Amino acid sequence: MLDRTTSNDTLHEKKLFRHGGRFMGKILLRTGAAINLVMAFFHMSFWKLLNWSTELPRLSDENSGVFQIANIVLIYVLLYFAVMSYLISRSDNLDFNGTSILVCIMGFYLIRILAGMFFFGFILEELVVWVICLLIVVLYGAVIYLHKKT
Repeated sequence: MLDRTTSNDTLHEKKLFRHGGRFMGKILLRTGAAINLVMAFFHMSFWKLLNWSTELPRLSDENSGVFQIANIVLIYVLLYFAVMSYLISRSDNLDFNGTSILVCIMGFYLIRILAGMFFFGFILEELVVWVICLLIVVLYGAVIYLHKKT
C-alpha cells in the first residue's frame, strides 16, 4: 500500500528543489553578467592602466593597431557575454541555444587560462587572473548543472 503523504512530500520536495535550482541559476547568471561587465570595463581601462599611449608606439603601426583592435573586439565579446547572461537569467528555461552560449563563455575563460600559462607563465598577477577565470567557468558550469538536475 502506498503512503500518500510520503509521495506528496517527495513531490513537494522535488518542486522546491526545481524552483530553488532555477532561482540559484538566475542568481549565478546575473553574477556572471556583472562579472563580465566588470571585465569589459577593466579592458576599457587598459589604455590608461597599461600606459598604452607610451607602450604601443614602440610597436609597429600594424602591431599597435592589431593590439588595440583585439582589445576593442574583446570588450564587445565581454559585453555580449554580460547581456546574454542577463537575458538568459530572465528566461524560465535554459534551452540548447542558451546552454551553447554558456559553454562558449566557459570555453572563452578556459582558453584565457591556457593562453596565460603560455604567454605569462606563473607570476602572481597571472595566478589571480586564472583564479578569477576558473571561478567564472565554475559559475557557468554550475548553472548548466543546476538546469540538468531540474
